[in-house]
Amino acid sequence: MVYLGHFSFESHDPVIPTESLPRGLSRWRGYFSCMAEAESVERALNKFEVLLHRLARTSTVLIDVDEVYLDSCIEIKSIPKNAFMAYYKEMRGECQSLSTSLVGVGPNHHLVVYELTGEQCIDNDEAFVTQPFLVFRK
Repeated sequence: MVYLGHFSFESHDPVIPTESLPRGLSRWRGYFSCMAEAESVERALNKFEVLLHRLARTSTVLIDVDEVYLDSCIEIKSIPKNAFMAYYKEMRGECQSLSTSLVGVGPNHHLVVYELTGEQCIDNDEAFVTQPFLVFRK
């Protein structure tokens, strides 16, 4: 099976300690996608993790990135003849965003989306904290 993972990250200014930044404030945000062929979603996620660790060691792409978040992972059994929208993200302001995968795809297509954000409610105001997919120890 082929898996397409969509990821996001926030990169902090290395001059300013992360602890002194207000929550949600970052130098820049980024998004990227990875593909892997694997027997299961768990094995695909493992391949993504190995790839990202290797890229963090061998390139400057993930320099100053502390945490990477998995926004969604799509299992592609076959590609629909008329194409499909794999990922959509909308952002408003500093902290508000909406993302979704497989927009307009019916249940009869050979596509499955896994959204593994690990969100946990942190208080009674229905605020959520997303758990990182990967944390780089620097």
